[in-house]
Amino acid sequence: MFPELIEKKPSSGKDSAADGRHSRSIATRKRIVAGFIELIAEGIVAPTAEQVALRAGIGLRTVFRHFDDMETLYREVGTHVSMLIDQVLQTSLKAPNWQGKLIESIEMRTVLFEKLMPFHIASHVHRHTSPFVEKYMQQLHMLECAILQIILPSSILKDKLRFEALVQSLSNDAWVRLRREQKLTHKQATGVMQLAAEALTTIKG
Repeated sequence: MFPELIEKKPSSGKDSAADGRHSRSIATRKRIVAGFIELIAEGIVAPTAEQVALRAGIGLRTVFRHFDDMETLYREVGTHVSMLIDQVLQTSLKAPNWQGKLIESIEMRTVLFEKLMPFHIASHVHRHTSPFVEKYMQQLHMLECAILQIILPSSILKDKLRFEALVQSLSNDAWVRLRREQKLTHKQATGVMQLAAEALTTIKG
């Protein structure tokens, strides 16, 4: 009737030991994920188990024990990428018209693309062997399209070729090309995207 007055039985040594092992297991898993993410962020598109073990400061067998399949680890990286994206999506556009919102959104997405660039490059490496990565990249593409659909007027959305040209010109793939292959600065690459958007959204006649 009065559970707060019932004296609790002290936990057994076995329970305490089990709790300790569980806590250590969670901490180790977090170190492995953090190490994997750090390596990709540094440009290592396909970190090996040895590299992850070294970065996490644990044994190689421990890495294999916690992640016996790479799909699980990819999902953890996907969670990290989603957090970066959510931070940008929570920012409101302040421009008074759709043209201004489009240019403003390009500035925001290029900041995001810069953060995502090593993960995006790594995704292209792994998408052919990972169902999760393949599906995740398709979802990101759909998100890029959805953002434009929210901003653009119906006159442009109804023009399929114009809209698809915009999607391609303002894509993460385009950003990687501008920054890596064409070796433009962040400011220059952003300017290219904004110029392309202005050209493609100017309806003549």
